[in-house]
Amino acid sequence: MIEGPSNAAELTERFGNALYKTARAWRRAVDRRLKSTGMGIGRISWMTIAAAARSSSPMSQSALADMLLVTDAAMVDMIDCLVDAGFVMRERSKSDRRVKRIVMTDAGHRIYSELSNEVAAAREQLLAPIGWAELAHLTALLELVQSRLDSYHTGASRSAGPMLI
Repeated sequence: MIEGPSNAAELTERFGNALYKTARAWRRAVDRRLKSTGMGIGRISWMTIAAAARSSSPMSQSALADMLLVTDAAMVDMIDCLVDAGFVMRERSKSDRRVKRIVMTDAGHRIYSELSNEVAAAREQLLAPIGWAELAHLTALLELVQSRLDSYHTGASRSAGPMLI
């Protein structure tokens, strides 16, 4: 349990709620911005394209699903849509023919470049009221929480006790 002020339980609950609501509102704002381009790409498609484009080598569908925290079945559907749109293609792994790697096409690289600018503009607009020092501090705190959660989920901090929402 966190030692702190008499309202520690209320404060930690407020934090959890604020984090959840902020992440949800952020996703919605980015989704609206992407859809406003008229390119037919929403947040989930964007995240898939961005993950594939930023990868140093073609990723498997399963690795993409893990990275984006979606089921393998949902990723298959997403990749089907992106293949149909001509943004990615599937390539069988040379080492394991059961594994399909996702390769960006030229059209995929072009849309990634165009939409990167839209997403950057959305981030800039959403974060405009926050000063750089505040943003750096907030980012460091969130990365600390993320690191704690990553450690918890990998079992590294089981001795720290149960993680409650």
